[in-house]
Amino acid sequence: MTASNEKRGTMAVLTFIFGIAAIVTSWVPFVNYLSLLMAIAAMVIGVVELKKIDRGTSPSTGKSFTVTGIILGAAAVVLGVALSFILNLLIGGVWGYFNLQIF
Repeated sequence: MTASNEKRGTMAVLTFIFGIAAIVTSWVPFVNYLSLLMAIAAMVIGVVELKKIDRGTSPSTGKSFTVTGIILGAAAVVLGVALSFILNLLIGGVWGYFNLQIF
């Protein structure tokens, strides 16, 4: 089997899909918590797939998909945490500014 018609590993494509889904949903408030889970899953699956590629038990054509998925997952974690922090500051700032108390 030549490199041109060799199939990508399923886990490589799954890493890529989870990475894309995580980066897209990390911008949505309150949904970005779900994107953190998808991003962590993308990074874990990606590292496992990279180890399989290095051992030769998985096709090497999926390496670029795997690395891209890991990078997207890491970016989604950073975006998700940063946007959650900013959202909490904005909401907390509004409540603190108007000195509103719920209880």
